[in-house]
Amino acid sequence: MEKFVREVSDIEETIEKYSDLIYRTSFLILKNKADVDDVVQETFYKYMTTDMDFGNENHKRAWLITVSQNKCKDLLRSQKIRSYVTYDEIEERYSDDEDVEKKDIEEYVELANLSYKNKSVFMLYYFEEYSIEEVANILGISVSATEKRLQRAREKVKRAYEKNSKGGEKSYEVR
Repeated sequence: MEKFVREVSDIEETIEKYSDLIYRTSFLILKNKADVDDVVQETFYKYMTTDMDFGNENHKRAWLITVSQNKCKDLLRSQKIRSYVTYDEIEERYSDDEDVEKKDIEEYVELANLSYKNKSVFMLYYFEEYSIEEVANILGISVSATEKRLQRAREKVKRAYEKNSKGGEKSYEVR
């Protein structure tokens, strides 16, 4: 068993500060609460057992997001998850969160049907407000690949929005 190399107070503070962020970003990708709980736990376990020195909070935040994204990718690869989440399940998860409005929930649902590659870029750029260069660095891809994925994601979200605003019925399939 690995030993924790960080102080308990640092671990508690980091979990308190970043658990919601890691949960939200992972949920957008995995769409399954149990899998997301595992990813969050594994991400913070890795944080507790690494002796990496983070120069500042931005570096720590980016590292945690990168680790969680990699854990999500590993899980998707190993289990070939292809599930969908109902609107009610997402609404239930976020209904107690005063910071999240119904419009935000609908955006999450729309994002849930983007491919992993496009969703991760879109989420980091718009929701976490990283620059294109920072997103490229976090995901380990080129700036041009980041820009292209962001363009594709925007197009799919736009099509989903246009489709939903015409028919009145909420259908979030944008593949």
